[in-house]
Amino acid sequence: MITFETIEHFYNNLSSNGINCNNNFLYTYCFISDDKINLQELNKELNKNNFSSITIEESEEDYWWLSASRIEKHDAHSLFELNKILYALAEKYNVEYDGFDIGNPDGQSAIERDTYTVPEEFKTGDLINNNLPELVIINTALESFAHKAEFRYFINFTIPYITPDGTGLPSNEDLQNLHDFEISIENNLQKSGINSYYVLRTTNNGIRKFYLAIADKGNAINILEAMKPNTKDLHFTYNITEDENWSMYNEMLIKVATE
Repeated sequence: MITFETIEHFYNNLSSNGINCNNNFLYTYCFISDDKINLQELNKELNKNNFSSITIEESEEDYWWLSASRIEKHDAHSLFELNKILYALAEKYNVEYDGFDIGNPDGQSAIERDTYTVPEEFKTGDLINNNLPELVIINTALESFAHKAEFRYFINFTIPYITPDGTGLPSNEDLQNLHDFEISIENNLQKSGINSYYVLRTTNNGIRKFYLAIADKGNAINILEAMKPNTKDLHFTYNITEDENWSMYNEMLIKVATE
């Protein structure tokens, strides 16, 4: 069975390649069987559920495959739930559910990208700051990003945490909470149509800082202010700075490279 984590990773890859996953797409679901009659019976039930463009074809390996398409909108949760239904249908008709694919609703052109494609290639650094360890993670792929001048605004987040020992580093539980918070920030910006790029983060002496590069400053403020009442467990603050030359990023690259 296709796991939720696999589907979530699928959508994360689409997003990182500049595809707005909130749009409608042509979803195609595939089934295979060595018995054409079973697929024909499945076809009847799929028709009742508004699937269109259902085709049954024979492969060169002497089995039959059925593809059924619908234009619809999904996220990882809704597609995972639909997949459970499709697996149940496959079991009912003694066929195999072979997974899904997505395409442009017109069935012809490629899926439109609405951001620049930037891979995430992270480098870690173990530095010392105020006689305490400072953990740095920086996205080195952005070093060759051709649109730095456009994404010249940096949201600088600061989140305090309680350190359980003398290292100034967070507990495993706080590490997970901090990670989840970063993901929620990126997701809320994306859902509101604001493209952001994860630049770097530092963890030192009870303080986590992380930085996102954006092009749209005004709308980002509104979104972040709206999030504050829902993040009472993490008392984050933020400020937005303008840095067309990405000086802070370049300085941290040098520090990590020479540590």
